[in-house]
Amino acid sequence: MVLRIKIKETRFYLRHIEMRLPFRFGAYTLRKVPLLHLALEAESEGGTRVRGFAADNLMPKWFDKDPAKAPIDNINDLLSSVRIARHFYAESGRNHTSVWTMWREAYPLCLRKGENEGLNALVASFGSSLFERALLDALGKIAERDLIGILRENIAGIRPEDIHRELRYEDILSWAAEAPPSTLIVRHTVGLLDPLEAADLDPETSPQDGLPHTLEEYIVRHGLRGFKIKIRGEIEADLDRLRRIAAVLDRLVSQPCLVTLDGNEQYRSIAEFQALMHKMAEDPKLKKFYQAMAFVEQPLDRATSLRPELRSDLADLANLRPVIIDESDDHLDAFKTAAALGYRGVSTKNCKGVMKSFLNRSLIAKWNQDRPGNDRFFMTAEDLTNVPIVPLQQDLTAVRALKIPHLERNGYHYGRGLSHCSSRERELALRYHSGLYEGDQEGAYVRITDGRIRVDSLAVPGLGVAFDPDFESMAELSLDSSSPIMPEKDAFA
Repeated sequence: MVLRIKIKETRFYLRHIEMRLPFRFGAYTLRKVPLLHLALEAESEGGTRVRGFAADNLMPKWFDKDPAKAPIDNINDLLSSVRIARHFYAESGRNHTSVWTMWREAYPLCLRKGENEGLNALVASFGSSLFERALLDALGKIAERDLIGILRENIAGIRPEDIHRELRYEDILSWAAEAPPSTLIVRHTVGLLDPLEAADLDPETSPQDGLPHTLEEYIVRHGLRGFKIKIRGEIEADLDRLRRIAAVLDRLVSQPCLVTLDGNEQYRSIAEFQALMHKMAEDPKLKKFYQAMAFVEQPLDRATSLRPELRSDLADLANLRPVIIDESDDHLDAFKTAAALGYRGVSTKNCKGVMKSFLNRSLIAKWNQDRPGNDRFFMTAEDLTNVPIVPLQQDLTAVRALKIPHLERNGYHYGRGLSHCSSRERELALRYHSGLYEGDQEGAYVRITDGRIRVDSLAVPGLGVAFDPDFESMAELSLDSSSPIMPEKDAFA
């Protein structure tokens, strides 16, 4: 039964996170990042009021990689997107209606207004993605259902045929009805600056915090067997780095490996990337690594990656390894366009919108009905440095509901566990989600055992968090002004 709610109030809260290790992806190195929380009060037709939550890092240089923009410009653009979304969701949610109807009304207006203000589509949809999550969280709490229950009973009133004519709600049920996993395989991110072995460490700059620093330490500590490798877009430098990583994996990982390659839009042409792939396939030092490689993620810039003239080259690449889109997934038809060109998959990230993930997952289920196993479409779960508590757990909740067996994780090791959270939040996380975290109130961390994380504790009403965030430990943020929210020019350089 569809449950109708309306939005009563929204508030925003901010805290800052410093990375324990620098995270280099593409052309940018992340050392600190603001974490934004949305608290949304919703009311049911029966008068029940609850608060739904969502949170995400205001990540520079991923949503918009324009070199002319400083990181602080990216952050303010994301906050502008949130301000735009607050306006349109307040309008669409002023009366009791379904979450789907709110999203259908507000989402296109967010994109249009964002474009008018000079925001690209990924940035413009970011604010909407926060409201999608907070509304689903509130909906689940009112209905006393977790995300899987929301989907199976269609409490949100989702009508996939409104977006893709060929879909029906049965296509969502085809995957939502499957039993959810209790654990997920971690694909540990290896960034461009990450030390691989002890010899790579600089004793003067490495944090002395008792946690792993090198790839080999992480493998030993957590029993890792899944890895996501960042590449920089320079063939010989990438090959050299991949050989070193492969040597570590060959030495320390005895069981079958799962490897994925992330291009982060760094290759200038498909011909250059094809050259890298052929050299990898022929390199004896990369033999096991190449055999373990499941797919390649977004090697080309989003501005060129969906051009029709790439079709034949993408078909050639698919004979080597499937290629997926990530940054190019910036509008509702992007995956359809990519699939027609020869891309085999698409990523899910909550910051791109959970409704879009539900739709893309349903397209995959429909397309795969008559496709052979080696030519099937698929969805992958990728990370955007999702730190505990709300961003991490809501992201894991979505992956669990989408039935994806493995996922990239990077926030858990570039950040210092739950150190940015309050003592109260750490205590509650350890109490209600003990399978996901380990430690104590002074030092709590994501628990990884045999290369897996437990996600069964996320089956709680709402979107995967069993308690309210500690907003008293954060700074409340006003979005009433149209001027830049955080004008410090060097704060995130």
